[in-house]
This record gives sequence, C-alpha cells and structure tokens, in this order.
Amino acid sequence: MSNPRVNYFLRRLMMSSRFTKNIGWIGMTEILSRVSRLTTVIVLAHFLSLSDYGAAAIALTANELIKVLTNTGVGQRIIQVDEAHLSAVCNTAWRMNWVICIGLFLLQSAIAPFVAWFYDAPALTWMIVALAGVYLMMPIGLVQCFLIQRQGQMKPLAVTATVQMTLDNILTALFAALGWGAWAVVLPKLLVGPVWVIGMLRAYHWQSDPVAGQADWREILSFGRSVLGVETLKTLRLHADRLILGAALGVEVVGLYFFAFSAGLGLSMAFVTSFGSALFPHLCEVKNDVAGLRERWFGALKLAAKVAVPVMILQAVLAPWYVPIVYGERWHEAIPALAILCLSAIPRPFAEAASQLMRARGRPDLDFWWNILFTLVYLAGVSVAVRWGIWGVVITVLGVHWLIMPYMTVWTALHVLPATPRES
Repeated sequence: MSNPRVNYFLRRLMMSSRFTKNIGWIGMTEILSRVSRLTTVIVLAHFLSLSDYGAAAIALTANELIKVLTNTGVGQRIIQVDEAHLSAVCNTAWRMNWVICIGLFLLQSAIAPFVAWFYDAPALTWMIVALAGVYLMMPIGLVQCFLIQRQGQMKPLAVTATVQMTLDNILTALFAALGWGAWAVVLPKLLVGPVWVIGMLRAYHWQSDPVAGQADWREILSFGRSVLGVETLKTLRLHADRLILGAALGVEVVGLYFFAFSAGLGLSMAFVTSFGSALFPHLCEVKNDVAGLRERWFGALKLAAKVAVPVMILQAVLAPWYVPIVYGERWHEAIPALAILCLSAIPRPFAEAASQLMRARGRPDLDFWWNILFTLVYLAGVSVAVRWGIWGVVITVLGVHWLIMPYMTVWTALHVLPATPRES
C-alpha cells in the first residue's frame, strides 16, 4: 500500500521540478537571445545616431503603451478557470481577441500622426503604423499561447521566443548596417510576427467547440479589469521616463537614455517578465493548498535572489569596463546611468512575485491599488527630476523602486499569503 505522505512529497517534488525546468527554458531563451542581441546592440552603437535611437525609442514606446491594452485578463482567465468551463471561455476569448486587436490596430494607426507632430519627426507616423500591424497577427495564436501556459509547459513558448527574437536581432543588425536608421529597429518587429503565430499553432492544436457554447464576456472582462489596470500602469512606468525626457530635453537625450536602458535593464526586465509568466500558473495549481502555495511562493523568491540579483549587481559593477569595449567609447557618457538602472532592477522580481500571488489568490484589485500608488509616486518623481537631466531621472528611478517594491513584497507576504494553521 502506498504511503500518502510519500505520494504527497513526490507530487510536490515533481511540481517544483517542473517550475525549475520552466525557468530553465526561459533562462535558455534569454541567454540565446541576449547573445544575438549583444551583436545587434554593438552594430547599432556604431551605425545609429542619437537621433535614430531617439526616434526608435519613441516609436517603440508608443507601440508598447497601446499594446498593453491587449492585457485584458482574457489569458489569465483561461489559465485560472476550472476545466468544466474552459472550452466556453476559450470560445469567447477567440472572438474577444479579434475585436480587441483590430480595435488597437485602428487606434494606434490613428494616433501615429499626432505623436509624429508632437516630437516634430514626420517619419514616426509610418513607424508606429508598421508596428500596429502585429496586432492583426496576434489573435491567431493567443488562445493556444494561454493554453500552453495553463499546462505549465514553457518549452514551446521558449523555443518560439528564441527563434523570433534571434531573427529580430539579426534583421535589426543587417538593416542598421545597410543604413536604414531607426527603421532598422522598427521594421523587424513586424517581419518576425508570423514566426510567433506559426510557433503557437504548431505547439498546441485548438479548435473552437460550438457545443461548449460561449462564456459571459462581461464576467471575463470583470475578472481582467484589475489585471489590465496593473499592466497598463507597469507599461506606463516602464516608458513614461522616455516620453518625459523627450518632451523636456529632446530626442537625442532620449537616445542616450534608451541606450542605457537597453544595454543595462534589458536582461533584467526580460527575466522579470518571464519569471512572472512562469510563476502565475505555478501558483494557480496549488491556490487552495496553503502549505503548497507558501512553499512555491517562497521558493520563487529564493530563486530570484540566487539567480537574478547577483547578475544585476555584477552587471552594474562591471559597466565601466565592458561598455567601452563592447559598445565603443562614444557611449562612455551612458555608463553611470546604465549602472544605476541595473541596481534599480534588484527589487523588481520580488515585486513581480507579489503581483502574481495576488492574482493567483483572486485579488488582482489589491495589485491594482498598489500599482496606482507606485505609479503616482514614480511619475511625480520623474517629472520633478527631469530638470536635472538624465542623472536626476535615473537616481529617481532607483529611489522609487527601492522605496515602494520591497514594502509591497513584505505587505503581500503578511496580508495575502495564507497563514498555516499554526500561524492563524
């Protein structure tokens, strides 16, 4: 006769191993993509001017601020819903994704001329419209993408992302060497879109089930309302500093800051995003198991502390040596900003773990209110600090992240993470 305690331990061990493997696949993706990205950034550093960097940064920022509206919570609902209602939710999600993405394509195309007028850069219009074309591809594979995440199988997502990002980086380097300027950064994002679609369709076979009917789209949007709010605020914080710098100090200053951000924070932000994507389904599997939930969440924090934090510190410390060698002496001015931005990333994975725990516990509203507080403090700080240029902005970014994020993580552990029977 099997021992229930042994079975429980083995089941826990297998689940933990799967999460570790998922992080491993994500890590492999980031390593491979960063190798190709490193080559790309070196090429860009030699062939793009500060104005080109600034124009590309503004176009990508405008796209990201609109793209965040795809985070309506539809995907998180697919991951979280019980098996009995899964088919109906997927049927409705398919239709909702098309409506949302077509609407965002039209919205982004409509605002493009106004962004170009505001920054006095006419070429921005067609760059922003080109980036909007990706929305017309996304609905084809979104349901499949979320179903893969629901199963906790990150390998196909990692492989697809690796191929997509590597091809993006190769094309960017090639176009930059050919003298395409800011278009070298923008155009590949559109050209590699079909790679992701094909990857999702090959990784998971899904067809709409008419027998299952439709879920209530209002209920899905109600669940996702706070998720959308949180993702919108995160994206605003991630890009608002560039917009504020551009408006106050010009496109060339944005170019210098964008280089520091890309070369310094790019790897860290990729880890944080991937870490959150893997953690949410990992927590949802045991959302009703107090001991299992606590073990998984604290295990994720330990993983971030062991893997991400040392890399962030090492990158900041070594910046004065590797930036001139890898990117060229012309970027020496960006080294202090790059190092400070690296240090600002240290509390981010822990705050991301707190955010995913709130969602897994069915409390995205708490996550939303925390992000409102964070965003208000962040925008106020950057808006004041911009008068001191890049130095003022990066120091403010560092200070606000270290002020808010650790407190958010501790508060979540005390008030959202369920207590064990002995603790309650």
